Amino acid sequence: MSNSILQYTMGVYLKNFELILMAAVPGLFGLILPLVVGMPSYIALGGTYLRTGSIVDLNYFGVTALIISVLISLYLMSFAIVGINLVVKRQRTLKKISAETLGSVAKMTNSVFVVYLIATILLLLVQLFTYETQLQRIIAPVLNLIIGFGMLFLPTAMVMDEVRSFRALQRGVTMLFAKPIAVLQWVVIALVLLSAMDLLFLTFVDFVTFVPRILGQWAVMVFNSLIILPFLIVMLAQIYINKYTILVD
Repeated sequence: MSNSILQYTMGVYLKNFELILMAAVPGLFGLILPLVVGMPSYIALGGTYLRTGSIVDLNYFGVTALIISVLISLYLMSFAIVGINLVVKRQRTLKKISAETLGSVAKMTNSVFVVYLIATILLLLVQLFTYETQLQRIIAPVLNLIIGFGMLFLPTAMVMDEVRSFRALQRGVTMLFAKPIAVLQWVVIALVLLSAMDLLFLTFVDFVTFVPRILGQWAVMVFNSLIILPFLIVMLAQIYINKYTILVD
């Protein structure tokens, strides 16, 4: 990844920190919701994940609550990602966000939400159908990796180029092959930042014996959701938008 991308990422992030923070808040609520409603979930690296093995033991009420919480969570996170990308677009292009563009935020959020929902359902079905088999250890991680990378630039392409979800998916995949080194470096930076925060907070909690470990996990989730993840989304946007020749600092 070139120094210019990191430089622009820091510049946009710091100049628009308040706006980015506001845009990130719905994403935080999206991560918290499954925990608050008592879903079979856990916190890891500042994120919320479902315990697939526990889903089969849920009753009808539990399944209904799970579906509703997942839908709301995915929508809130989709809204946050679209909002952060809009902030980057405004800063780097000096293009005034028109009322028409703002009006399309809901439409873009809906499109991102639908794609994320389809991916979530697909991954969940694979987890359930391969439950307690050796295939789950192979198929699930590989499919997670393929889908995750495939959709990495989808929200960015949708916001920057104002295209539909399928076209955005195509452009996002094209970007993966066009800038594999930048994407790989982004992955390394993401792992380092998320792991460092996890280690820092949980080490502090273990040192301060009177603080429950769960509070450290929640602190990591809040910090990562509001500070680290928005920074990583901005960096992805910088990698994507850097393909244009006419940009501003």
